[in-house]
Amino acid sequence: MKSKNIRNLLSTWLFAAAVSAALIVPGAAPAFEAKLSGQVSRMVVLPDDAVGDEIQHQDIGWSGSRFRFTGSEEADNGLTWGFRFEIQARNNNAGTNGGQLGNNGDNQDNRYQDLYLSGDFGRISFGKGDGASNGGTEVDMSGTALASAAPLQDNWGGFAILPDGTKWSTVFTMFDGLSRQNRVRYDTPSFNGFTLAGSLNQGNATELALRYSGDFGGHKFGAAVFVDQAPDVSSSVDGADVSGGSASLLLDNGLNFTLAFSESDPDSGGASDSTFVKVGYKTGIHAFSVDLADGENGAGDEGDSTGFTYAIFPHKGVEIFAMIRELDSSGVAGAESVDLTAIGSRIKF
Repeated sequence: MKSKNIRNLLSTWLFAAAVSAALIVPGAAPAFEAKLSGQVSRMVVLPDDAVGDEIQHQDIGWSGSRFRFTGSEEADNGLTWGFRFEIQARNNNAGTNGGQLGNNGDNQDNRYQDLYLSGDFGRISFGKGDGASNGGTEVDMSGTALASAAPLQDNWGGFAILPDGTKWSTVFTMFDGLSRQNRVRYDTPSFNGFTLAGSLNQGNATELALRYSGDFGGHKFGAAVFVDQAPDVSSSVDGADVSGGSASLLLDNGLNFTLAFSESDPDSGGASDSTFVKVGYKTGIHAFSVDLADGENGAGDEGDSTGFTYAIFPHKGVEIFAMIRELDSSGVAGAESVDLTAIGSRIKF
């Protein structure tokens, strides 16, 4: 489906949903009360990359330290009004800082300023928040995603494959949906475990995603597929067409399997793609996994990774992990292998 056709379809769809919701007269509701929550995420990494082997003390890139205020109220007519305001506050972000001697400073990000209205018609969100396809490559039931989610570049892409500091993320990127965009988004109600979501974002970006979540005979299965067009590069150059998806199966005996893939096709330059496969096992508070990943950038350079992760959940809201990983590159002259050992923890409050 062409990007302009997707954009026109989403425009009509979102407009109809917004009008339908607006025609419902809201009932009286008490004043909102905000709830504070968040998390602190940190790890220590022992790297051996092309620029050194200095110990790194980092904020976890895939799920960084943050706090949020949320609130919702249900009106008499069944409508629910809600909001989410979230700030990320990280020091030495793992996604951008690899094997370096110094810190890369504080990273503060206004992640969400999101309002929503939900009811039998589904949910309409507007403001800054998740695009419809965000998380499309992150369906993962292994219990080890904090260290080994499919977008490996978020945690490990900042490490150098060349002495000049060229990063591994230049040869491997798992393209997820558009994350935390200024947008209008509509999500359908669930139909037998299936939901469809679409959004129109800043810069003429569009997203469409289909998700499924269900269980059968004690087994659990989740999946997502998406297509989107990234924000326009300029008035004459459209954003890249991106597609991908992920699926994860958790058997009742704890064995689990996860797969993710993505492709990005820009107006100029070659297409990039990536794949990710994980096999894991969960028992009680413990989770183990082995993962393999392979990607190719627009210039034909390839990046691949092999990792082993162990995670433990000793208390509600507490996760601790240990991981070893190797990052390799091919097609890049003089590229060196990156070896990583990491331990980390995330505590949610």
